[in-house]
Amino acid sequence: MGEDLSDVRALIERIPLFAEVLDPGQIATLAAKATVYAVPPRTVLMSEGDYGDSMFAVIDGAVEVTVEGARSGSREVAMLGPGDIVGEMSLMTGARRTATVTSVVQTRVLQIRKAALEAVLAHSPDLVIGLGAMLARRQIELERISEDEHAQRILGLRASEIVAAIRRFFFPDQAERE
Repeated sequence: MGEDLSDVRALIERIPLFAEVLDPGQIATLAAKATVYAVPPRTVLMSEGDYGDSMFAVIDGAVEVTVEGARSGSREVAMLGPGDIVGEMSLMTGARRTATVTSVVQTRVLQIRKAALEAVLAHSPDLVIGLGAMLARRQIELERISEDEHAQRILGLRASEIVAAIRRFFFPDQAERE
């Protein structure tokens, strides 16, 4: 969409998942590989159960997050807006998507793909621990939101499991040797 690299870098710096663990050089590397998209209303960004190789940060607009419950059918678990992120667990671990995310209004999102994150992690594999800890905190938040037993089972990963999953997903050759 013609976003200036410094604008994209500023967007990434506002995402706690990255701002808390990446240095300015790593943020610049990630920004150079990220893409900004305009998304029309009622567009599905990701579907529950799919594999995902990217995450999205909402720049402006709004997205609805829904999950399929074993007893309750589809239900909204969150409405997210500017600065919020979705899809980070799938991106980091290779796990299936735990929710469906749909734009509610005209929305702009920043998409970060696995290849972009690999470029950062390849030079700083120890970042996996910081990212794993951040994802574990996000999991706790999601568990509080979800009352459905199906969703809690999917979301019940712990920090050590998340770090192991990230390592397997980004560094499969190293994970086999451990």
